[in-house]
Amino acid sequence: AYILPTPANPAVRGAHRVYLKRMLLTESADGLLPDWAFFARCVVDAAELRPTASREALYEDELLEHTRDELGRQLRAWLVRLAETDPDGLRAFLALHHLGVKALALHDDDMLRLVDRWLEYETSAGPMTLAQFRAGHPTGRYTSSVDEFRQLAGVSGAQGIGLINGGYVYDSEILARLPRIDPDARLERLDPAELATHLGPADPDAELRARPLLDAAARALDPLGCEVVLRDFDPAALPALYLTGRAAQHHADLREARDASDELWADVLGAIERTIATDRPRLVLNHRNPLVRRVLGLPHPSLAATAVESLYGLALLHGHHPLRPADTATLNRSLLGLLDWAVQGGTHD
Repeated sequence: AYILPTPANPAVRGAHRVYLKRMLLTESADGLLPDWAFFARCVVDAAELRPTASREALYEDELLEHTRDELGRQLRAWLVRLAETDPDGLRAFLALHHLGVKALALHDDDMLRLVDRWLEYETSAGPMTLAQFRAGHPTGRYTSSVDEFRQLAGVSGAQGIGLINGGYVYDSEILARLPRIDPDARLERLDPAELATHLGPADPDAELRARPLLDAAARALDPLGCEVVLRDFDPAALPALYLTGRAAQHHADLREARDASDELWADVLGAIERTIATDRPRLVLNHRNPLVRRVLGLPHPSLAATAVESLYGLALLHGHHPLRPADTATLNRSLLGLLDWAVQGGTHD
C-alpha cells in the first residue's frame, strides 16, 4: 500500500490495482480497504480472492471482507508506529489526511489517543492539540459550529474560558468520546447563554444613568423577542454580542416551523412551544466599547434606541445568525434613520 501525497476526497472510492496469480485483473478495484482508509491505494497480487464474472472487480464475500479488515489493521498499526518513531512524519500525514484518522477515532481508542496527542485543533488560545488544551483548560468548552466558534472565541478567551472549534466533521463526536481515554476530561459543549454569566457587570452609576436609554432600546427590540443588557467585557473593540442559548434556539425553530405549517400542524407545534420554558436571546452591549458609551450618552432615548437596533443587526451579521424578515426590516429602518439624522446635521425632532 502507498499513501497519497495530496488530500483525498472521502467520497471517491479507492482505485486499487489487483493481480490474480500475477495476472492483472483491474487497475480500479474498490472495496479492498476500509472506508476510512481513503488516503491509501494498494497494489496486490492475490491467489485466493475471487473475481466477478466480468473479471473487472473482486467478488464481495467473506474472504474479501477478511482481507479488507486485515489491510485496515496493518494501516492502523503503521499509524501507531509512525507516532512512536517519526512524529514529524505523522504531523505531515495528519496535515493531509486527518479526516481518515478522525473517522477511525470514532470507534478506535488507540486512534483517539493519536488524535488527542498529535492533531492540532483551532482554539481560543491558538492552534494546539486536545491534550495540550486540556492541560491549560481542564474545564474548557467547545462549539458545534465553525461560525459559533468565530463569534465567541475572542470573547470567551478574554473571560478565561477556553474554547475549541468542534464545528468540523467528526470533531464534536471525538470531543464527546475523550472520557474513554481520559476519565478526567471535562470538555462540554458551550451554551452561548452561559457565556453571559461570565461577562462583567457595568459600572452601577453608568448603568443607572443609561437606564432610560436601555429601556427605550428594550421596547424597540421586544417585538423581535430579544432582551437588552449592559455588560463590561473584553475585547473592547466588540460593541455588541448576540447570545442565544440552545433552548431559545429550539424555541425559535419551533415558532418558525409553526408559522410555515398548515392550521393543524400549527396548533400541534403551538402546543409544544407553550410547554417549553426558555430564556429569550440577549443583545449584550459592551460598556467598554467607546461607541456604545457614546450611544448611551445620546440626549434622545428614541435616537439611542435606533442606534441599538443597528447594533442588533450588526451583531446578528457578525455572529452569522440567520436574519428573519423582521430582523432585516429593523436593520434597514435603523440604518436609514441614522442616515436621516446625520444628513440633517445631527438634529432630532
